[in-house]
Amino acid sequence: MSIDARTVQHVATLARLHVSADEVAAYTGQLARILTLMETLNTLPTDNIAPMSHAMDMVIPERDDVVCHGNQREALLAGAPDTEQGHFRVPKIIE
Repeated sequence: MSIDARTVQHVATLARLHVSADEVAAYTGQLARILTLMETLNTLPTDNIAPMSHAMDMVIPERDDVVCHGNQREALLAGAPDTEQGHFRVPKIIE
């Protein structure tokens, strides 16, 4: 895929970015070099490479899903400025 000034300007317009003619010329060259690098990477043999989500093997520790502090509704509501029928009461913000 080749990048030209028209493509750079179109992408800038879609991104709602104002770019000058000098910036368009600079970005055209930079994006062309990036795409050339990506095309080079696409030629590498990766058939026997397993997909990975992290550069290092990591195990995320998990904990048991247990209730720690039982029903504390009254204690939690005690600090609220206003409650109603066991719930927090807040001012109406939508008319």
